[in-house]
Amino acid sequence: MRLYRLLSVLAFALGAPAAAAGSDLRPLFELHDVHTLATGPALVASVDQNLFVARDGTVVVISVNRGLLGNTPFATTIANGQATPAQLAPLNAALAAARPTRLSGVCSTELLPLGSSFRFALTWFGQTSRSSRLTVTNDGTATQSCPPGIPELIHAALELQRTVLLDPQTILNAPTCIEDHQCPAGLSCCYPCGIPGCENRCSRPAGNGHCPLLP
Repeated sequence: MRLYRLLSVLAFALGAPAAAAGSDLRPLFELHDVHTLATGPALVASVDQNLFVARDGTVVVISVNRGLLGNTPFATTIANGQATPAQLAPLNAALAAARPTRLSGVCSTELLPLGSSFRFALTWFGQTSRSSRLTVTNDGTATQSCPPGIPELIHAALELQRTVLLDPQTILNAPTCIEDHQCPAGLSCCYPCGIPGCENRCSRPAGNGHCPLLP
């Protein structure tokens, strides 16, 4: 299963310790997001990322990004974080509103700026053996319009991902980069140290949204 391959890759890449006693790594939600982002008439970024959320708030992100205007190479960011109950609440509310047991098939809606293309694969895992899956796309393959609550669910998942990536407690394995479009949403391509010779890396921006000022 893709979920367990994802966790194995993360544990290897980050040297993650064994799960803490009392943790609940039973899956809750997984989002596989493949999209090409447009700004005006131009295609500016390519994104292929996977978000996994466990019932205890464990969040795993693997994001592969590249900028299209500058034809930059692919860059991979891997993150392992812990969402608080308050941070997890909007996703749980969006799941409940979307009636996850009924998710199935392929549906269409508009989620990204005009000219963008996307394919979101959503998987909900019940507490026992139930699960459901829905693909959301604008590529012309959908057989129905998306039911109510689906855009809100995707936005809640992506906002949780952004929040966890920005958390200083999140273990972040960030790549070298040339531009911001090589980084997942929320991170910026910044100079990482206060001495010459370092390479830019995908980093958490300062409170003003810009790269940190280093001495």
